[in-house]
Amino acid sequence: MDSPCTEDPAAQTTNKKSKLSRELSDLVVYCKSVHFQSFEHARSQAKCYEMSSFSESKAKKLAKEAGTEFVQYNARQLCRTYPSGLRTDSSNYNPQDMWNVGCQIVALNFQTAGLEMDLNDGLFRQNGCCGYVLKPDFMTDGSSQFSPERPEDRPGYKPLRLSIQVISAQQLPKVNQKEGSIVDPLVRVEIYGVPQDQAKEETSHINNNGFNPVWNETLNFIVYTPELALVRFVVEDYDKASRNDFIGQFTLPFTCIQPGYRHIHLLSRDGTAIPPSSVFVNISISDLL
Repeated sequence: MDSPCTEDPAAQTTNKKSKLSRELSDLVVYCKSVHFQSFEHARSQAKCYEMSSFSESKAKKLAKEAGTEFVQYNARQLCRTYPSGLRTDSSNYNPQDMWNVGCQIVALNFQTAGLEMDLNDGLFRQNGCCGYVLKPDFMTDGSSQFSPERPEDRPGYKPLRLSIQVISAQQLPKVNQKEGSIVDPLVRVEIYGVPQDQAKEETSHINNNGFNPVWNETLNFIVYTPELALVRFVVEDYDKASRNDFIGQFTLPFTCIQPGYRHIHLLSRDGTAIPPSSVFVNISISDLL
């Protein structure tokens, strides 16, 4: 048994005072979570280190009804959005709706692959997936008048014309592993951004050719807010009797697209590469006005 005179080591530890460096402590960046009351209250009372969280339904409602104020709020404060608790299947909402008003932390169910995660991976692919992407200049000004519902109202408004000639594809994987199964591929290009930019165009399908299908078809788009737009290339196996089967996709920001002849290297549903599958395109970008 221990001697009753022995001092408890835990007590010795408790009695010791921690030595902190005030200078280092002041460098620590932290956020204080606060309840969001209103944009007016935030303008007059909020501190720069305060952050609020919004459910997807509340964020979408604010973006629709007060888009400009939401953009101004996010120029001054950090905000986080998260999926609805009703998503018991771990599905996701479209993160583009939140990025359109400048929300910085858009939480998703990463365990669920699909369009929403493709957009998320595509946006952050531009900086090596490090997790930080600067917002456009017109969304960092606390007095910005930008609204995703009225993109033409912002200074520097300059819509662009995007023309994508889908030439061919190479070595597409089989969807059905049965012997003798051959895909009937088509290519669809989708634009995600402000509501005015949402668009989809697709080629015709090629029968029984996943090795080197050739289309030579041109898809045209007008992009009104290129700084926020994402371009998604999707290849599907056409099925006239049921829903098309997914083959591969690749998503990237419009601002990262390089004009000219390009190979689009496809990714699987979970975002992994499927070499050597690719789509060969010729991209042209020009001023609309």
